[in-house]
Amino acid sequence: MDSKAFEYFNGSIEEMAHVAEGDQKCTFCEHTGTCFDLGGGAYGCFACLRQGRFFFDYGTEIGHLTPAGTKRFYPSQKKVPKRFNRATFAALLRTPQFTTWQGEEWLIHCDDFMIYLGEWKPGDFRQKAQDGDARKLFLEMTNKELAHLWDAATPKGAGSPSDWYATYYAFKCLQCGALRGYWDCP
Repeated sequence: MDSKAFEYFNGSIEEMAHVAEGDQKCTFCEHTGTCFDLGGGAYGCFACLRQGRFFFDYGTEIGHLTPAGTKRFYPSQKKVPKRFNRATFAALLRTPQFTTWQGEEWLIHCDDFMIYLGEWKPGDFRQKAQDGDARKLFLEMTNKELAHLWDAATPKGAGSPSDWYATYYAFKCLQCGALRGYWDCP
């Protein structure tokens, strides 16, 4: 199944949370294949998720998203912008969650949810940096106070790290193409 068939998910199937081991029979349509493990012996296939036969809740920058709407639990969560297209709430609920250490936080930009691109390593920043400055791209995408993550992982005399201990989740804006992300670790 193509993971790119979801509006807000462009990562790999391996990065999707709750994917069941082996082929399973979908509880909703009885299709046998790759499914999400919904708990309690229930499974849901990719097509049924897209159709809204089941959904996932999400931690987002604007609060915890459920079919009932959003609820802010933390002061750091933004208020829903006035021009935010609330129709996108349903689209995100029909999107796979991605695997994280401490829970996802779906990012927003241009009054919309961003597309999850996947987990990035330092090499991804080198590849995507248009001017060749991977550290600069990392700082543009991330809170500048997190420069220590990049700097601490860079060996003395090297221009950039080859790897790091954290997991970095990259996102892209559907409207303007801006890149953002955040890091997480156990």
